[in-house]
Amino acid sequence: AEVQVDPFETVALQPPKAPEQAAAVVENVKVVGNQIKGTLYFPTGDASTSPLLLEKVIPSEVQANKPFGYSIKVTNVAKLKLEGIEIQETVPGTFKIKDVTEGTPDGKPNSVTYLIGALNPGEQKIVSLQGTATQSGALGMCLSAKYNTSLCMATTVVSPALKLAAVGSTEAMKCDTLSYKLTVTNTGSGQARNVKVDSVLPDGLVTADGKAAVAFDAGTLNAGDARDFAFTVKANKTGKYEIKANAKADEGLASESQSIATVVREPVLTIVKTGPEKAFIGQPIAYEIVVTNKGDGIAKSVVVYDSMPKGTTVQAISEPGKADNTGKIRWDLGEIAAGASKKVAVVITADQAGELKTAAVTSAECAETQTAIASTTLTGVPAILMQMRDGPDPVKVGDQTTYTVEITNQGTVVGTNIKLACTLEDPMDFVGAKGDTKEKVDGKTITFAPIGSLAPKAKATFSITVKANKGGDVRFKATLTSDQLGRPVEQTEATQFFGN
Repeated sequence: AEVQVDPFETVALQPPKAPEQAAAVVENVKVVGNQIKGTLYFPTGDASTSPLLLEKVIPSEVQANKPFGYSIKVTNVAKLKLEGIEIQETVPGTFKIKDVTEGTPDGKPNSVTYLIGALNPGEQKIVSLQGTATQSGALGMCLSAKYNTSLCMATTVVSPALKLAAVGSTEAMKCDTLSYKLTVTNTGSGQARNVKVDSVLPDGLVTADGKAAVAFDAGTLNAGDARDFAFTVKANKTGKYEIKANAKADEGLASESQSIATVVREPVLTIVKTGPEKAFIGQPIAYEIVVTNKGDGIAKSVVVYDSMPKGTTVQAISEPGKADNTGKIRWDLGEIAAGASKKVAVVITADQAGELKTAAVTSAECAETQTAIASTTLTGVPAILMQMRDGPDPVKVGDQTTYTVEITNQGTVVGTNIKLACTLEDPMDFVGAKGDTKEKVDGKTITFAPIGSLAPKAKATFSITVKANKGGDVRFKATLTSDQLGRPVEQTEATQFFGN
């Protein structure tokens, strides 16, 4: 039967003094009441040098062929953990074990092994058994033990891992600075040592100092640590660029960033200015200016300038153009998309003959300046006006009257070689003349020396005085010629002479 009370409590645990083979010796065996109690410090028999204490309690007397119970207690008295503990009990052939709480027959005659397993310092385990003696006489049983000890140490197993991420510009203009950032992270455990990050730039991209690659030293990264590295580059041509970077560290650690696609574009402006090849002085001259973006990027902050030379006057400007007091015109056109055009116009007048050249210039972000020149040949319009009057009228025979001839250049070109000739009818006698040039009298004809040049809006005046010698309806005739007139201009002035 199972032991009801702790049978080991009253046993004095005294080790033997000099055991020679402790596994085969049972020491400190005592009879206490109807029980026999024994103890053994295994394997030396000395408590100070033995890691195991074996204790066994059996009845002092049992009946043949009647079941009885007994117990074995195993205690770890060492200062370290013991593993693989086995207790082996040898019994005579007249003893048959009926039941055991722990343990198995080990296949040997008259032997049973109790598997205790591992015990921590001070820990104990009790094995309860039942058996039957098949005949009278002494029933001798012996205990022995096995165990293992181990030296255990733990080292930290780490798995550092690199992860490299890249972010940056995805679209830019050729004139822009392209910005990128690389972030290397230790996503594993332990340290990543001697971390290096580099990127070989694709053809067409260079750093500010002209290099085609960038490199950074991240040093040592603890688990979870990250380092950021920023860099800028410039594009020397348009196109699509793939930016990649690599990270490496000791022990073969490596990571490659995802690719960043950057598209670099450029606005390319052209300007065309058109106007008449020929025009007249003083008449409106219209010019049209067309700006076209032939590039693949948006042209921003587009401005067109047009400067008017001296001698010209701005008459009209298309929106949103504005002119300053120097005659310089400015159109702020904003943005022009790739492939698109914008058109402006200006109307001017000019007061000088010759070749008139005007230049329109473009300006925009990230675009080269462009210039368009328009050339117009200006000519004047000849228009010589001759006006004549007399006074007094009517005139009494014997009295005098004066004819005044005014020649005005109403055209836009200088009048040259202007000649005036006056003819008197018979009732008139020449008295005198004066004017801008010297006169010459030949009978009834008065001719004035030619006017070499008469500027536009300029005037020349001549006067001829005559005497009435007979009454009647009289005519004074003036004839005008010049290099600009295709044929003579003739004009008469009627005067009434009266009296004898």
